[in-house]
Amino acid sequence: MQKLLTDIILNYILIKEATLKPSTIARYSNLYKNHIAEYFKDFQASELTNRKLQNYVDFQIKRKVTPIVIKEAILLIKLSMKREAKFGEITMPFIDLDIPYPSKKRNVETLTRTEEKQIITYILENEKKKYCGIIISLLTGMRIGEICALKWNDIDLKKRQINVNKTLQRICRKSEKSCIQIGKTKTSAGSRVIPISNFLYDFLTSIKPVNRDTFFLTNSDKPKEPRNYRKIYKTLLKKLKIKTTTFHALRHTFATRLIENRVDIKTISELLGHSSTNITISIYVHSEYSTKRKAVKSLDHLILK
Repeated sequence: MQKLLTDIILNYILIKEATLKPSTIARYSNLYKNHIAEYFKDFQASELTNRKLQNYVDFQIKRKVTPIVIKEAILLIKLSMKREAKFGEITMPFIDLDIPYPSKKRNVETLTRTEEKQIITYILENEKKKYCGIIISLLTGMRIGEICALKWNDIDLKKRQINVNKTLQRICRKSEKSCIQIGKTKTSAGSRVIPISNFLYDFLTSIKPVNRDTFFLTNSDKPKEPRNYRKIYKTLLKKLKIKTTTFHALRHTFATRLIENRVDIKTISELLGHSSTNITISIYVHSEYSTKRKAVKSLDHLILK
């Protein structure tokens, strides 16, 4: 029986709703609606070949769709076809495509030690509660979604640890009203326990509420939305006349300080909730030119001795 490629993809997304995060399903749905549905309209899955997929890739490149989006769309097509092929109703085509590499990634944004101290000093002397999310990100490396989903009962002051087990996201699907959802962390490794430093312990003790069954940022049963808290962060930077950076720069700053203090990569990776140390290394470990020069010069004594 002939099957449309679009039907196979839609069926895959529907089935995966039970096991994948809502944000992933939303991303798949948007990929389908924005980049797949129209191009493959009335296209039989049995007719899919490597050449036709390459034509699709070339078409998207001409439309100036980014390489990352193209790769994600191809991945969705491959996953959908692979699942259908398991039942023997179609044959999975050989796929080897020419997709351009993504443009060079931006440098990791971090705060200087002076800027970090300036921010912490201001918060301690002024509005601790309003800016508590900034402090906790600087001292734990938590993502903004994890902080917005954090409740006071996730913070164990006796054991001096924070249990990170959920994240808050605004889910957006094309032609649908967006909504806030609290779900699992970005990856399974994202569920982690972060020790509380002495400084952070004193800070949290000074602002802890009587009712611990409340959200950390609001002290109520309603969470703060990430985009609103990002505005609070940017307003603070403007007030202190510090260069504008993303909220994620706080997480990068936390990791960078650990590296500067020679903490091992595995520990840093686990604290950040990365799924592998390779991710941590690719983001944060960079050799300075002077270090490279020293490494090359170290060969001299082997050659000239």
